[in-house]
Amino acid sequence: MKKFTADFETATWLEDETYVWAWATCEIGNPDNIVIGNTIESFMEWCIKNENTTLYFHNLKFDGEFIICYLLNNGYEYIEDRKDKKDKTFTTLISDMGLFYSIEIFFHVKGKNTKKITIIDSLKIINRPVEEIPRMFGLNIEKLDLDYNTERERGYILKDYEKDYITNDVKIVALALDLIFKQDLLSMTAGSNALKDFKKTHSIRRFNRLFPELNYEVDKDMRKAYRGGFTYLNPIYKEKDVGEGVVLDVNSLYPSVMYKEPMPIGEPLFYEGKYQDDKVYPLYIQCISCAFEIKPGKIPTIQVKKTKYFLDNEYLESSDGEIISLVLSSVDLKLFLEQYDVFELKYECGWKFKAMNGIFTEYIDKWIKVKNEATITGNKGMRSLAKLMLNSLYGKFATSMDVQSKEPYIEDGIVKYKLGEKGTKKGLYLPLGIFVTSYARNKTIRTSQAIKDYSIKKYGIDKYCYSDTDSIHTTLSIEELKQFCEIDDVELGKWKHESTFSKARFVRQKCYLEMINDEVKITCAGMPKECYKYVEWNKFKQGFTCSGKLTFKHVIGGVKLVETDFTIKHDYELRRNIKNFSFMI
Repeated sequence: MKKFTADFETATWLEDETYVWAWATCEIGNPDNIVIGNTIESFMEWCIKNENTTLYFHNLKFDGEFIICYLLNNGYEYIEDRKDKKDKTFTTLISDMGLFYSIEIFFHVKGKNTKKITIIDSLKIINRPVEEIPRMFGLNIEKLDLDYNTERERGYILKDYEKDYITNDVKIVALALDLIFKQDLLSMTAGSNALKDFKKTHSIRRFNRLFPELNYEVDKDMRKAYRGGFTYLNPIYKEKDVGEGVVLDVNSLYPSVMYKEPMPIGEPLFYEGKYQDDKVYPLYIQCISCAFEIKPGKIPTIQVKKTKYFLDNEYLESSDGEIISLVLSSVDLKLFLEQYDVFELKYECGWKFKAMNGIFTEYIDKWIKVKNEATITGNKGMRSLAKLMLNSLYGKFATSMDVQSKEPYIEDGIVKYKLGEKGTKKGLYLPLGIFVTSYARNKTIRTSQAIKDYSIKKYGIDKYCYSDTDSIHTTLSIEELKQFCEIDDVELGKWKHESTFSKARFVRQKCYLEMINDEVKITCAGMPKECYKYVEWNKFKQGFTCSGKLTFKHVIGGVKLVETDFTIKHDYELRRNIKNFSFMI
């Protein structure tokens, strides 16, 4: 079955309507096979002629709506289940959060003979914008520039420079996907590719024994222990200019803990009360209730989700006298008891696990070797693929068993979406995801605490500034850090000296500026690169507003990207958005 990349260029200048004025496809593995057209109708004709192929759009959420709009306006029927397929039907895979994964269009169905086309979002395989892919994969091609707002009528005849533009877009993605597919990595997402490759290192019987399917209710209760990376701004540096400092970055944080730390395996054993030492079941997840206060000089490590009192991403110094229910891995619990004074502590219940080292050794060794060889030979594509495979596996184990899709329908010529019925699907093995992320947070937090303790003891000044998952920003010198941090630019799990900044300004988590080599490096979650030109050092703080952010607007024909303002919200505005109240995390 042939595979192609595809892309649309669409009308931006109409207020409440849009249309496709250019499209292109590129055959993966044969990048000179380019087809260009100028209407959605001619694109669909191409799809019918090239039935039983797979198309990859880079950001299907945008282009896919034009396809869905065409289908619903031209006699095609949406079906929830592909088992109900018949002539002129289609199905979609769109998550309850609006993430597009695929569209499957059935042109003709007769018995076992099905003529169809499958459309997949390549952004789920390579999670980078098109303009970054050539550098990432070492491609001798680049994304070109185009004025999207120049008016082009329906049926517009493309000029050569416009053909060149859309040709490069589809060719770039095709060349990158070709490299990935040649490694027999053909799944719909990077995580699925990683899992498929990892399973090759274990027999099916062994894999199922190590990672048995958990009961839905057990998964649901354990999931309260699953958290992401540690991202924290030392409040003494909030919105203040900071002098010279360094950034440390762990070499492959998640792969390193998967490689070195014992991981839970097998069926969990439920227990009541407090965990008791068990050499056969050394790892555990503990449910507790307590009140707590941060110890002097300690970094907070606890977040409480979905309450009317605390932000979801806020690390708490106090429970404000309330008894809070927490579900913590043994790694997180040990750290919690070190960082906080705890009151009225009650151990409720938990689950304990057998443990094993080396589950991921063969898989990680394989891709570390690929990465190192590619670095030596200058093969940027294979190096980027190796990094992708190393970092995409752990999250797959924590995939939620809850599933709910969005279903498209048409109203007044505009595509809209409704939530389908809630359901469940087979999980993988959540405990592994819980412990991988726990070990990762533990490494970052303990190193951050060590920097804080060292600088206060030596200088009487706290020189710890900021942490973000696998990085730490501090005003200590690299020479001093080498005295108590494991620093190496290459070795797995050690801290790399990523950069040195001459000054910095931290506004909040994932929102800061650093001056590196006389250039301002901007990190600001949600801010598109188009806004960077408006950033001024002294104005970069809560309340900063600029134009240039694009947001979706659903209109007749498809979807438009319309310009709106980007704002760094004030803390009080974020608190005002808290709606749900629950003390359980």
